[in-house]
Amino acid sequence: MCRVILKFDDSPVLLPSVHYTNLYSKMGAVGSESNQLFSRIVANSLFTSKQVSIIFNRLQGGPRPPNMTSGAYFRQVKQCQDKVNAVLYSAVLLQSTGVLEAQGLAALSQVADQLGVIFAPEARDILPPDRMESVMSVMSQLVKRVSRL
Repeated sequence: MCRVILKFDDSPVLLPSVHYTNLYSKMGAVGSESNQLFSRIVANSLFTSKQVSIIFNRLQGGPRPPNMTSGAYFRQVKQCQDKVNAVLYSAVLLQSTGVLEAQGLAALSQVADQLGVIFAPEARDILPPDRMESVMSVMSQLVKRVSRL
């Protein structure tokens, strides 16, 4: 399994498999179930779809979108870097203070690895519609179980 190393302020951050790094901008048909699943996950995250697109573009080393000025693009990149850092610090803070179950981040990491398989190019169009609801339900239950609030 390949890993992407993204550097923020000279400290490396490992991200899951590159299988879905081009997912947002190049994922099959608009109606595909895995695309809908991905969109629902983005909607429940702290990131906007535009930020996710910029993050994936940066991971691939792609150029800035032609419809964005250079200043706007790099401002968005900086906001994404700051948000990723804040999420990581928050995760450490929440787990170290007991708000998250001890194995919470490990369980979420396993789910992320499984989603990487679902979003892989060779598997993205074979997700049955009822399976998408099942995946979202499992994620929702896991998030509720991991949090002690």
